[in-house]
Amino acid sequence: MTETNIIFNSLLVACSVIMVIFLSRPKLRNNETWQAMLTPLSSIVGSGFLIMAPLLASIVGKLSPLAVLGIVTLAYGIGHVIRFNILHVEPRSNDGTLSKGAKKVEYLGNIVLVLAYMVAVAFYLSLLSSFLLSYLGFSNLVYERWLTTIIITFIAVIGYLKGLGGLEKLEFLSMTVQLAIVVALLIGLGIFGMTFLASDEMLKFTYQDRPISTKIQMLAGALLVVQGFETSRFIGEKYSPEVRVASMRNAQIISAILYVVSVILFMPIVQKIDLMHIELAQIIEATGSAALVLPLMLIVAALMSQFSAAVADTGGAGGLLNENSNNRLSTKLSYVGVSISAILLVWSVDLMEIIALASRAFATYYLLQTLLALFYCYKDCALDSRMTLINRWLYIVIALILLYVIIFAIPAE
Repeated sequence: MTETNIIFNSLLVACSVIMVIFLSRPKLRNNETWQAMLTPLSSIVGSGFLIMAPLLASIVGKLSPLAVLGIVTLAYGIGHVIRFNILHVEPRSNDGTLSKGAKKVEYLGNIVLVLAYMVAVAFYLSLLSSFLLSYLGFSNLVYERWLTTIIITFIAVIGYLKGLGGLEKLEFLSMTVQLAIVVALLIGLGIFGMTFLASDEMLKFTYQDRPISTKIQMLAGALLVVQGFETSRFIGEKYSPEVRVASMRNAQIISAILYVVSVILFMPIVQKIDLMHIELAQIIEATGSAALVLPLMLIVAALMSQFSAAVADTGGAGGLLNENSNNRLSTKLSYVGVSISAILLVWSVDLMEIIALASRAFATYYLLQTLLALFYCYKDCALDSRMTLINRWLYIVIALILLYVIIFAIPAE
């Protein structure tokens, strides 16, 4: 390794350390909006930050930056729907003045979502265990299931003993490490990208040629990679509607910027990956061409991302069960119930097969939330609090897109 490379790699490590120190400041750590933002941000970024660029490249190649821009824009629109419901529908639901029809739509959506969360928690942590044990040379399904069970049990114990605050501390730790590494990654990829542009090389992707209709179906499935913002809806035990709305909006904006920038900067790296058979290990190994230290850092980021997403979804599911039971089932017991269900899934089902069902469940929940907002405006809201005509048409378009996702979305092969 040359002296220049040593300095460059050292600078990337230093950038991560500086970010950890910055994000660990008491002023930021104790900020209510930042605390509330950790749950949705953990879930959105943890769901697919490392896989988004190669996933899109395997579908549309050089058009990946436009594809991810469209995906995060649609996700922000869906977030707008949920924010409307937090401010307008949720208070009416809490005081019992919501119409029966709207109440049924809301209840059905919550049932669909809690099932999706259970599958998601099991999936994220199974992926974490599989990746970690494969990296250590222990590729064994039983070992993976036991490690996954131990991690889920750990999260359940923290949730039961410490409540939402305890889960937020886990999210804070994992997101601090993850965001610090992401900053170093983007800096490293940015410098590598400038070197690539200076070399006059051309981007060249080798991926399966498919009909445009098939590509659109795959992109529809990719929408669920940026799922997670809805978790703000279910942390009302600790945060006011205004704080949750602001934190969700901020989380979506930050994650959207990270996704778009990362997809652009990943392009020179992604062309080195076998896009016919994408594996996380390939992605991590390929970043070594940008900086030798990045693969090791990304291994940590990959583990933290899956962990933080699982913790966030456990928190969301617990809050959801508490709400659906009219507070008869405490959030602490709800965390335990979600964790037990996730463990049963880990030991009884091939999660790779049913994750597609979880994706459709999330899309169905978003559709029901959109229909709830429209139904509320038609049946429940006062004249002075109705959504604007623009919002109404926006929500109708979003509902039609989500209906397409539910019926036609397919996973990338």
